[in-house]
Parts: sequence; structure tokens; C-alpha cells
Amino acid sequence: MNNTPQTPDQIYPDTDKRLIDTWLHSLSESTQRGYKRCANEFLEWVKKPLGAVTLADLQGWVETFTDIAPHTQRFKMAAVKSLLNKGCTIGLLDKNVSHGLSHPKIKDTLNERILSEEEVTAMIQSQIDNKRNQAILLLLYTAGLRVNELCSLRWKDLSQRMPSGQLTIFGKGGKTRIIFLPESVWQHVSKLRNNASADDPVFMSRQKDSLGTALDQSQVNRIVAQAAIAAGINKKVTPHWLRHAHAIHSLKKGASLHLVQKTVGHSSIATTSRYLHAHLDDSSALYLDVLSNTTKQISQQSINENQQKQLPTKVEKNTSFLKCPNCKSKEIQQSGFQILADGLNHQRFRCIKCDYAFTPLLSIPTDRI
Repeated sequence: MNNTPQTPDQIYPDTDKRLIDTWLHSLSESTQRGYKRCANEFLEWVKKPLGAVTLADLQGWVETFTDIAPHTQRFKMAAVKSLLNKGCTIGLLDKNVSHGLSHPKIKDTLNERILSEEEVTAMIQSQIDNKRNQAILLLLYTAGLRVNELCSLRWKDLSQRMPSGQLTIFGKGGKTRIIFLPESVWQHVSKLRNNASADDPVFMSRQKDSLGTALDQSQVNRIVAQAAIAAGINKKVTPHWLRHAHAIHSLKKGASLHLVQKTVGHSSIATTSRYLHAHLDDSSALYLDVLSNTTKQISQQSINENQQKQLPTKVEKNTSFLKCPNCKSKEIQQSGFQILADGLNHQRFRCIKCDYAFTPLLSIPTDRI
């Protein structure tokens, strides 16, 4: 008896195989790898054809995510939901049972992956003796590139537009966008070309220069991580942090939301708008620092002013035309103000003799007391 485990490709119908191939066809290579892995994991767990999958199956699968980070949970669920939706769209599945599957709510950790302008500058300056690595950091930050977009850059994607130049990026979702570069960045990158042809990678691996092979993403990850260490940044910085920094810093300096969306290639303005709320320099909490000397001084000043306002203004006997309605005494004192139904601010009084408080029906000018 053969006990060798069978793969999903060996177990499930040709319709499922065709569906998965069709589903992955239009996705990027990195997305294909991740999505296919998630789909295979699900099929190995559910042990039934996709056409027989129920919502209960999906929910049972999700319940196994006990030791998986929320972001990874969302990715796995998004992959399988995308597969089932594709099957329903092209008619290989009768219905999309994943509509009732809810994604777990996750903490927005964007603020934990943000670099200040000073930190980015320090990273770039740390590579001053390595022009290629410095250019990598400059483009990741200044152009807000994804790491795969940077690795796939060819010299034909760079065009001069006096006095600077532009990048033509074929990005996520098969969308093309144009990014104009600052003159200083354009000049820095242009100097790397030497005798390279139009089809050569802008950033080639030094270990494989003879083959003209582009840097892969893992190499760029190492370059960015090493630059962060050299800059004294005690964080696990990745290339995507520089993309985050691009969005946040440009918005802070006055770039419009739609311009940032267009530059970084977000499909939805909602994605870009996340950066509006990240790393704000102000908060109402800053106005309530009860431990600061400034706040103490302001508070004490306010207390003193209130105490002065509350000091009774005694009226000498028989100097006022008012009498206490209760005991007819003229020994009264002012005791604040009260707005009555006529909309006027009426003075309120208290009798020194019987402690009766009252507000005359007519507004009493201050100089009459």
C-alpha cells in the first residue's frame, strides 16, 4: 500500500485545477506564490472539491488559526475568498459561499513602522560611499516604490525631462504610473548607468554582474536593514517602511491626498488616507499635561481669578435701593448673575441678614449697586 501523501493536484477534480490556474494567471509572481500556498493549505484541510465547500467549512478552517498573527489570518482568508469569488464569476462554481465569512479585526500597526525625516536622511547618508545602495534608498523613499518595482526597473523605464527625469512604473494590478523625480535624485541615479543598455536592470547584483542579473528582493531587504543599523536605528526596517515614510512626509509637507495616491499607486484613496492619521504631531492630550510647569501656572492663575470673582461684594447698609423680599433688609450683597427668560443677564443677590437669595425681575445696571 502506498502511504505517500497526495497533493491537492492529485486529489481534486480537473475543474478545481483549471480554476486555480485561471485564478492565479493575472496575479503578480509574489502574489501567486502566497495565494497558491494558502489555497493548497485549505484544500488539504477541507478534503473536498471547491464546489462542495460550505460556509461552515470556511469557518471551521478559520477556527484553526489559533497561533497565527491577525495579518496572516486575513491574508489566508483573502486568498481563499478570492479563489471562490473567481470560480463563481467564471461559472465553475454555483455560488460564492465565502460572502458570509468575516475578517478578524486587527490593530493598525502603521505607526509602529514609521521613520522620521531625520532617520531617513541618516540612512541615506550612511551609504554615501556606496552610490548604488544610496540610489536604492533614494528611489524607495523619494518615489515611494514597492521593492519589486525597484528590482524590476530597467534603464528604458527612465526618461529625461529637463532639467530632471521620470520613472515609468508597471506596478501592482498591471497599472502603469509616471513618477517625476527631483533633479538631485535623477542626477544621482543617472550616474549609475555607464554603458548599460536600455534593457539592463538599473540595479544589478554585484555577484552576478556578468549575467546582468537584477537585484532580488532579499538583497534589497538586506541593504535597507544594514543602512538602518548604520544610521543607529534600533528597528527592523524594511523597504516598505521607506514607502510609508514617502506618503506620510509628503502629506505633511502639503502634497494632496490624490497626488500621493497617484504617485505610490494605491488603487483606493482609502488606503492612502490611512497616512493622514499616522504619526500626527499634535493631539488634544498635549493640552492636558497636568505635570508641566506651564499647565500648573495657567491652572493656578485660573483658580486665583475664580476666587476673586467669588469674593462677595458687600453693599453698605442703606446704600442700595433694593430690599430683601424675605426680611426687607437692605443689607444685601451681589452673588453672581442669572439669565432669565427675557434673555438678559440679571444680577443675583443674597441677604446678609437672612441668607435669602433672589434675582430682581429687572436687569440692574452695575453702577446702581
